[in-house]
Amino acid sequence: MKKGVDFFLSLKLTVILLALSMVLVFAGTLAQVDKGIWTVMDQYFRCVIAWIDLYVFFPRSMDIPHVRIPFPGGFLIGWLLVINLIMVHWASFKIQVSGGRKVAGILFLLLGVLVTVGVMFGWGSAPVAATESDAFWRVFLRLGRGTLAAVVFYIACLLLYRKRAGMVLLHGGILFLLIGEFATALYAVEATMTIKEGETVNFIDHSQELELAFTEISNPDFDTVTVVSDKQLKNGAVIQPQDLPIDIRVNRFILNSTRPQPLSNIPEGLLTRYPQYEGHGSRLYVAEQPEVSGTGGARNAPAVDVELFNRATGDSLGRYILSIWFYPNFVNRAWDMPTNIKVGEKDYAVYFRFRREYITSPSGNPYSIKLLDFVHEKYEGTQMPKDFASQILLINEGDDVNRELRIWMNNPLRYARRTFYQSGYLPDNSGTVLQVVHNDSWMIPYLSCMIVFVGMTAQFIQSLSRYVKRRSAP
Repeated sequence: MKKGVDFFLSLKLTVILLALSMVLVFAGTLAQVDKGIWTVMDQYFRCVIAWIDLYVFFPRSMDIPHVRIPFPGGFLIGWLLVINLIMVHWASFKIQVSGGRKVAGILFLLLGVLVTVGVMFGWGSAPVAATESDAFWRVFLRLGRGTLAAVVFYIACLLLYRKRAGMVLLHGGILFLLIGEFATALYAVEATMTIKEGETVNFIDHSQELELAFTEISNPDFDTVTVVSDKQLKNGAVIQPQDLPIDIRVNRFILNSTRPQPLSNIPEGLLTRYPQYEGHGSRLYVAEQPEVSGTGGARNAPAVDVELFNRATGDSLGRYILSIWFYPNFVNRAWDMPTNIKVGEKDYAVYFRFRREYITSPSGNPYSIKLLDFVHEKYEGTQMPKDFASQILLINEGDDVNRELRIWMNNPLRYARRTFYQSGYLPDNSGTVLQVVHNDSWMIPYLSCMIVFVGMTAQFIQSLSRYVKRRSAP
């Protein structure tokens, strides 16, 4: 009786959690009318407590107060589902053997964990995963490695749980998938690499993180770069970087700024409220605008309004509007507009840019990618892309890697725990934009799907066998 009560209690809790998740997804979808998708992800899903804006449930024409309602966030709901699944398993599935069979089962369980970890971190994969092979066979091979892990786990479950082995393995696969999604949300990193034909690039741009970069250009043979993280750029903050003779006062951090336009094109009424900027802001109009909706294809263009001071004298160096629009990799190399300032005898070029990371292999050796050729094919008679591909040279002198490779749609390059996808291209097909993903849990969906598949198949065969025996019994 108690086991039945536990089962129905767990079922009720599962239904409640699924209902909460549906409400959260509904609210998060409505919120994307006003906010960018990454803002919504952080506010609603990648958090323990979500703060839902009341007005998202009503037409925007209605004057709804800006009230925020606390609600279980995506992380909280997900972890409660995981805990619920573990408790059900613990209460319903007991190890039914002892002695040598139990020891053998535990050994196979440990072997399954070892195979799974090995598959996740590159077992069976070449250090440089060339993209010349057919996509179907690559996926088939990954599923095959997942099947190997699933079979080892099934043997362990069969030894430990006998007839219930398939159901136990099925639950384990679902639990593994949920944990993998948490790992992806917390640790997966997406970036971009922009390369012109003939150019060699050794860094990536983290498009969800920003920094203020000061490059000393006084001596062309020695460029010193000092960066200030976007986490420091809070409204009203005063920043004193140790490597700079400059103090930075942040007037305003702007989530989304307008595309720069000549001041001569701006109505007089707007110009009366426009600050007196130095640099590009003295001739171009860059102002705050509402955040881009998550339902469109556009993206936010953050900016920061700062005033710079000479630390030695305390004199103001001017007020500047520094926008991501001026960073060349934001506009596909169409604009390259650093803000130039002079402090004493030193000259600096200032960019507000995506956070830059210089790429290295697991051995710690830096590597780079040179774009040899870029090909963009269109469907005949249209401007619709048919295919675009990058012929690259991967160079890592420290690891003795010098290979020519091809990256094209659905055929990425995997190297140094990163995956390089063909994502876009520069104007006039002059270069390529690669999406770079670092996700150590990328194999978990393949593994968990095969674990679930083997568990379901085993459970189906066992149930069918019992049914046939009952039917054939006199």
